Amino acid sequence: MRINALIGLIAFVSSLTVRCSAATNSPGLPAEVNLNPGAGRGDMLIVPVRIGSGEEVAFIVDTGSSGTLPDERLQPMLGDRVGTMSMQSWGKTSTHAVYAAPPLYLGGVRLLTGRNVATYDFGPDSEHSGFRIEGMLSIDCLRNYCIQLDFKDEKMRFLSPKQVNAAALGKAFPIEFRGGRPWIVHDGLVAGKAGRSLIDSGYVTDGAIKGLSGSYFPERLWEGQQYTNLVLGNGGNVLGLRFLARHLVTLDFPRRTLYLRQRSIGPLSGDTIPFLRTTRVDALEPLIKAVLQQDAEGAQASLAALEKSNASELIKGIGAKLRAVLEHRPKPTPASVPRDVTDLALGDAQASLAQVGWLEPAANRVPVSNEMQSPLLDSGRLYATGLYAHSPSRYVFDLGGKWQHLRGEAGLHTAFQPYAFGVVFVIKADGKEVFRSATIRGAAKASYAIDVTGVQTLELDVEQAVSRNGGNWALWLDPTLSRDATSKL
Repeated sequence: MRINALIGLIAFVSSLTVRCSAATNSPGLPAEVNLNPGAGRGDMLIVPVRIGSGEEVAFIVDTGSSGTLPDERLQPMLGDRVGTMSMQSWGKTSTHAVYAAPPLYLGGVRLLTGRNVATYDFGPDSEHSGFRIEGMLSIDCLRNYCIQLDFKDEKMRFLSPKQVNAAALGKAFPIEFRGGRPWIVHDGLVAGKAGRSLIDSGYVTDGAIKGLSGSYFPERLWEGQQYTNLVLGNGGNVLGLRFLARHLVTLDFPRRTLYLRQRSIGPLSGDTIPFLRTTRVDALEPLIKAVLQQDAEGAQASLAALEKSNASELIKGIGAKLRAVLEHRPKPTPASVPRDVTDLALGDAQASLAQVGWLEPAANRVPVSNEMQSPLLDSGRLYATGLYAHSPSRYVFDLGGKWQHLRGEAGLHTAFQPYAFGVVFVIKADGKEVFRSATIRGAAKASYAIDVTGVQTLELDVEQAVSRNGGNWALWLDPTLSRDATSKL
């Protein structure tokens, strides 16, 4: 986990079982550490670190982060503050206290570290993982050592130069440090995507490739060896923990060499990282394909065939809304809709303002991207109308005082329900908050029925529930305005 990185898929350990073995290493080097059982199987790599004379606490091991970060709760153990620094996370800049690096111990042996550390609030990560994470051990410390990660025997070893037998350690990759972090040049986890990647033990999936289309790859021949079931992101170029865990990994940082000896073609036993799953409707597939290819003629033909089929009215309605995406017709504002119209889906109305926290605003669909290949409004079931609203988001509509009721649901996209950190849905009428949902995570939904009689301006907001914003693909589902046919508004 890099504090300044965008991570599409993230998970933390569900239990912590780390302890030092009785074996000893060369003088000055920590003894073997038992890896937490979930490391490389969907969980982060965690070790027990002691600060000064305090108790051991759980630290993430992150070769992709340049600086060691104790949790803010440990500030009383860090002495006097020596300054501050700024960090960026999900586009937001925050200020953090900086301290002289305290003595850090692993297995009773003091670790070599950088000069300073900055504190960070790991509370949201702890909430997501189910136990308290107290910090991150980063490359400013790790680069001083030759570290071996043995996921088969669940061991982390610190090796002396005499213990490094290059011939037995597998394929060697020269390491170059760029921006203080370790990179290698390699064949590319996807064909045609060779290049330079960050060695990132804090990135829980197999890795990421900038500009990648798709997230799941059933097989790949990499550096002459076969691999299966790769899960990749597109936020940058990264070699992640899930891929590293298929090997005996030796990170000889002093000699700037990474060694990988393959032990598993596929993910390790007990792996918990799925690829993003979305609802597939065979009857809609030809239409979806035409829409994604911007083929208006093909989309019209597919819609005509759909309407003649025995598909449900909901599926036919979804098809019609998807076809309308290619028409690019101007939509009416709610205030301008003729009085004889008594129901108006907000997905069919023009917003006076639309902002979302990831990708771009979208109505009656979700924006297709490298992360998501389906445009369907999918939240436990499919919906024909709605608004894509990844947090933090805001949609504003001019009602002109001409509507009486707003009803609908709100939830998270099915594909991201296992990963979202949580959102809160908020509705405001003429600037006054009239609805606030509980925190929505997983498959939970919020329902609302709001009196908007006389309201001029309607605002639909989605807030992130915690400081982390990952996976918060929020959806306003079938939000619909209504009024009585006899209304004289």
